[in-house]
Amino acid sequence: MAILKKRIKLELITAMGTHGANKKELEFRITELKSAMRFWWRAVQCFDSAEELYRKESALFGSLGRKAPVSIRQYKFDRPNAQSVNLGKGGTVDFFEEGEVIEIELLSHDSEKLDKYLQILKLTSYLGGIGQRSRKGYGAFKVIENNDAAPKEKDIIEILKQLIISITGEDHIKQLNKGQNIIFNCNDPNYLCLEKIRIGRERKLKKFYKDVKKCIHETANTKEYLLNASCYGSEDSKVIPIVSEFRVKRYNNFVRNYCQTYIKYLIEG
Repeated sequence: MAILKKRIKLELITAMGTHGANKKELEFRITELKSAMRFWWRAVQCFDSAEELYRKESALFGSLGRKAPVSIRQYKFDRPNAQSVNLGKGGTVDFFEEGEVIEIELLSHDSEKLDKYLQILKLTSYLGGIGQRSRKGYGAFKVIENNDAAPKEKDIIEILKQLIISITGEDHIKQLNKGQNIIFNCNDPNYLCLEKIRIGRERKLKKFYKDVKKCIHETANTKEYLLNASCYGSEDSKVIPIVSEFRVKRYNNFVRNYCQTYIKYLIEG
């Protein structure tokens, strides 16, 4: 059977920090994109056990001794521009500039798996990012398709719902469009999964960066994996914040205050 190919353009919404072996030279790494896609695929699943999750994940992404059914390769990324980003204690580091376009190619013998990877890539573009500080809004990107108009705040909820149903094959969304939230209806799994997705108000990219810094400053004493802050490109150089809240078994006052900080600046702000 002939190899099927799908060429895709990714446009950076926020600066992206991916580096080579020496940690200084900028380098777009397919492994980081694959890792992000795998993470967000896992985050929206509602399996009864971690073992079932592992079986499904291995079939789709491969595992030790088992090749993934779809390959991803970089097709084109010519002489991208860099910008300096202050990471606080991490110093100043070069990141790829917003607006840069990366071309990748998906290759597979299986058309169904190829389409599934594209859906997962789109989901990742809404919820996550690639590289350093991707949990804090950096490395966000969008999939460019046929010059489609940028989605509005109210559109993103429905887009995410359809992507999640397409990827998981089931509708385990408990609540939709109330306060621009998606709430998942899952039992307590033994793996990290999403509890809620919140869509914020549209704002300028500079304000988004500033608001994320406020959140980091006010929650600096924790390393808990509770939230992921990202954004999606809107019109006129504006972005729409998207905050993903993960399920935590012990939802105590500390967790509640941590989450409220991000809601305050990125969703309500």
